[in-house]
Amino acid sequence: MEELLKLNFTNIWWAIGAPLLLMILDIITGYYNAWKNDEVSSSKMRDGLGKKCAELCYIAIGFLFKFAFATDVVMYFMVIYVCYMELVSLAENCDKLGLPVPDKLKNKLNNESEEQNNEK
Repeated sequence: MEELLKLNFTNIWWAIGAPLLLMILDIITGYYNAWKNDEVSSSKMRDGLGKKCAELCYIAIGFLFKFAFATDVVMYFMVIYVCYMELVSLAENCDKLGLPVPDKLKNKLNNESEEQNNEK
């Protein structure tokens, strides 16, 4: 168990930079997907950016725990959680754009249920 808690970034800036980079890529692919399908909507963009702000708050809470309580576990959990959410969202966007996504991953994505909800 102690080995699990020794997870470290090579530099503390990666704890901020990695999620931010993934968020930017997600915003770009999401916008391109909406533009390609003529579905650009300011309300959807506001909702998406609101979620990104919430994710940044998760990371800020992790940093608060790191510096206030001298424990890295919460920060690492929050950063990894946000990175995971962004990677899944990127995979969904790439699948919607028609880019090749492995079948095992494609079967796990929520794209099919979203398309069925949009048709109703």
